[in-house]
Amino acid sequence: MQPDLRLSLRALRAFVATVDHGSITGAARSLNLAASAVAAALDQVEAEFGADLLIRTRARGIAATAEGREIAARFRHLLEDYAEVMDHGRALAQTLSGTLRIGYYAPVAPAFLPAVLRPILRENPSLNLEIHEHDNDSAQEALLSGKLDVILFAGQDLRSGIAIHPLCDLPPYVLAPAGHALAAGGQVTLAATAACPIIQLDRPLARPYLERLFRQHGLKPDIVARVDSTEMVRSLVGAGAGVAVLSMKPLIDVSYGGDDLCALPLEPGLPQLQLFAGHVQGRPRKPVSVFLQALEAFMITPVARRLVCG
Repeated sequence: MQPDLRLSLRALRAFVATVDHGSITGAARSLNLAASAVAAALDQVEAEFGADLLIRTRARGIAATAEGREIAARFRHLLEDYAEVMDHGRALAQTLSGTLRIGYYAPVAPAFLPAVLRPILRENPSLNLEIHEHDNDSAQEALLSGKLDVILFAGQDLRSGIAIHPLCDLPPYVLAPAGHALAAGGQVTLAATAACPIIQLDRPLARPYLERLFRQHGLKPDIVARVDSTEMVRSLVGAGAGVAVLSMKPLIDVSYGGDDLCALPLEPGLPQLQLFAGHVQGRPRKPVSVFLQALEAFMITPVARRLVCG
């Protein structure tokens, strides 16, 4: 059962100050309150305890009884603990220390997150990072359960309680081996892509997005491989096993296997994905705010534009 907190912090402070100063006038002056407010607070404290805790005399002012001195000592400890908690909370909110926990569902996040985080870490040596890869659902679940501070994700099936920050639009593009026939025919169409063997990124959101893209245009692609890793998709494409339809690209045009790749913009007007950052609704911790500002600033740079094929 929660305690019944009927005495305010002001009442506690007024009682302690009166005991310390030995008068209502001195207590009122120290607290910058009206004497009548201090007197009312003293009456409230004594009424709450059902006892006379202060002795009032014209000649000597106010003196505490033995019980009053004990209560004042306990109030003083409570006020000190309260001040310490508030100072600690303000420090957490204003300083870049502790741990910043980031979750992401963006397969090429390693292409840009280090560049965003590097200056933050350099300027704040007391800050530590935890970075975890997720899918859209698990990233949002971990954020809402308090396991993550901020997430990067494609903003679909958004759960309530998450504040979002749009970062960029992600039009689909075709990833093909360098020199592929699609690159020689001008603008690449979805129909021409569907005629090629397709390497599918088999991840939540990515797979239904691709299936819906082809289905809405009455196309039945030839899926020759389903892969749950972006780098394996890129390696299979580089090895000539097929082409892939993706939404974000790294800053290099070579696969893990050392094969050259090319990113080909698809015809305009196709449905896009969006990349968002998200945190729990309400005022975020200072490290989260600084990270979001750095992320949004990065997303308008020429380097960031290279991550989007358009």
